[in-house]
Amino acid sequence: MGTTQTAGARRRRPPLWYFTTAATLAVGVLPIWALETWFGVPRKIIVGYGFLAYIVGVTLIKMPLYRFIVERVLTPRLSKPALAGTQGVLSAVSELSAAAAFFVYVMPQPSYWQLVGFGVGAGSVEAIMSPFISNPFKGSTLGEHAEEVLRASARAQGVQWLSVLERIWAMLLQLSTRGLVYLSVASHNPIPGCIALAGFSVVDGSAYYWHLKKWRFDSLPVLARVHAFLGLIACLLTAAFLWWSGHFSFAAA
Repeated sequence: MGTTQTAGARRRRPPLWYFTTAATLAVGVLPIWALETWFGVPRKIIVGYGFLAYIVGVTLIKMPLYRFIVERVLTPRLSKPALAGTQGVLSAVSELSAAAAFFVYVMPQPSYWQLVGFGVGAGSVEAIMSPFISNPFKGSTLGEHAEEVLRASARAQGVQWLSVLERIWAMLLQLSTRGLVYLSVASHNPIPGCIALAGFSVVDGSAYYWHLKKWRFDSLPVLARVHAFLGLIACLLTAAFLWWSGHFSFAAA
């Protein structure tokens, strides 16, 4: 998930990069520390299962689908809205199906805080990696525009600090969608999972559409609209997860 990135690793990094990178890494690391220290969540669930499920969903499923289906087959044939919608659904299915597989085969009865830890693992690995990814669209049809925006935003303080806020929204989205998927798997109620799938699809599909339309993510007015949208969806999905989890009997820790 995401629309803005920090300056690339191959160019000379401005001092600002080190401050925003430290803040971004804190978004990824501090929740892990808090869950281990205060709630007794085993590290293998967060850094093991949570990280691994994310990597499987993104690296083994989502990226091949994007490169070979979206880029090569669908881009020349679909309109921008249809293409973005398809990419959003494929992205959601890729990541959430990997999470669902872990809930079925690896950790079928987590406690509430273990479930939170699993979702935090996905958000944390994304936060930890994001400062070091120079251009996620490199080599694709969107690569040139993304590189131009990265160069323009590298020394823009407001833009760079908003990239930290983006990691917070992403953390909430990763946590809540995976939590909702588990509640569907465990209760055999498709509604929470469908809400997670819809929310995830809308976020990733919208982000891809903005890239297709070549939005200027180095512009603060543009980013204000982006963050208002991301924040709204993240808060709604988090509220849905909290509501459903409050009506579910979790296993003891």
